[in-house]
Amino acid sequence: MVVMVFMIVLIVALAFFFKFQLSSLEEKGDRACIVSNTVLLSAVSSMPEIQCSKDSKTERCVDTSKLVVFNPERQYGSLFTTNCNQKIYFTQLYPEPMNGSCTANNYPNCGLYDFFTPNVKYSSSIRISTPTTLYFPLTDEYKLGRLTIEVLQ
Repeated sequence: MVVMVFMIVLIVALAFFFKFQLSSLEEKGDRACIVSNTVLLSAVSSMPEIQCSKDSKTERCVDTSKLVVFNPERQYGSLFTTNCNQKIYFTQLYPEPMNGSCTANNYPNCGLYDFFTPNVKYSSSIRISTPTTLYFPLTDEYKLGRLTIEVLQ
């Protein structure tokens, strides 16, 4: 009888222990995801496929004409889905654009450049962003923008 009570208490104690360990592990995973996406901010803005270049010299800005046609899923799809799901986009901040999402048909009269959008359902997200310079080669203008990574949950 005593052994049976001891076994029940032991099983209940182990269940609580593993429950708290699991929640602690999930919190650490969420923190690691946010840290890795913070590092990803600088990696995305310095990708050679979308970086500005004039006279074969690279600059610290993002070429918007390249954003419209570049498909990151071909070469970088696994980079964006390794740790956690995220949505990546560039937004023109100043001067304020007239229209919404950019396509080849409405460029450069737009302000939202979707860079990577996974096909997943999510209920909430955490936004991490950094300012960036957007270059418009058709008009040879530089405008203020923001690179945003939304960690989808």
